Amino acid sequence: MSNFSDVLDGLETALKNGITGLQVYKGGPDDVKSFPAAILLPEPFDPRLAFGGNSWEGEIRIILLISSGKDENGWAQLWDYIDPTTVTKSVIKAIEDDRDLDAKVDDSEITRIENIGRREIGGGFQFGFDALLHYIKSVG
Repeated sequence: MSNFSDVLDGLETALKNGITGLQVYKGGPDDVKSFPAAILLPEPFDPRLAFGGNSWEGEIRIILLISSGKDENGWAQLWDYIDPTTVTKSVIKAIEDDRDLDAKVDDSEITRIENIGRREIGGGFQFGFDALLHYIKSVG
């Protein structure tokens, strides 16, 4: 298994342990069948910098979808999933509680939340946001 796969597996574990009922997709699904759902996408990186020395680092975009775009409580629910103190829902708390992503990386953290609101993905509208996760991993 590649280092990338290990990191994605560790991230999936951390998110599922921290967010009740979360469905995780490694890559873009054709359709999201239930909420909450997380889509994990690697961000672009410079391999000359990412793989320098005995460690490498990168970023993963976590697209967190929390409800149908028709849900009248969608906006209110967004804040629970962003708030770092909300137990069983917060993406930030899920990562803070397992910064080494199930022992797959040395350290990680959510560095940015963006694209908050109602959006179209896969032909349907959902409420959600993007969280950027930065990680560093030693290689031997």
